[in-house]
Amino acid sequence: MMIFQALTLCCLALVSGIAANTVSTNETDCPQFCAAIYRPVCATDGKIFKEFASECNLQSDNCRRERNKISAYTETDAAWCSSELVDNLHDKLGSFRLDLEECFKPCSMIYQPICVTNGKYRSQLSNVCLLETFNCALQVSGAQTTELLRVLRESAC
Repeated sequence: MMIFQALTLCCLALVSGIAANTVSTNETDCPQFCAAIYRPVCATDGKIFKEFASECNLQSDNCRRERNKISAYTETDAAWCSSELVDNLHDKLGSFRLDLEECFKPCSMIYQPICVTNGKYRSQLSNVCLLETFNCALQVSGAQTTELLRVLRESAC
């Protein structure tokens, strides 16, 4: 009986090792079920952003995409999936003044767009200097550190 159990364990270890190191060739090789634990993951395929319920769901979807020769999703900053893209960030953030004396600093007129977010909204600003002006004005108006803007990508959204 003991030899049978040891032999069974060795075979299972061998089969699982082989399965882990081979490329899946049919639909049943991809994970079919993932634990019902919600730990959202944001990912992109370079064109669209998609939120998955968990890392397992992302892996399962990528398994099928790769098999069908479709580019896989790669995990990215969660703000891409959780924030709303807006055209006019100043209007969305509420009433605060950008022309405050303590926040005034000369900014170059060089257009180097950046994509910024505060976790709730994301938008494009013309350069890093404008981001600093926004954050200064937000701080003066009483915004918490978590409400300040940060760079999501150093190019257009």
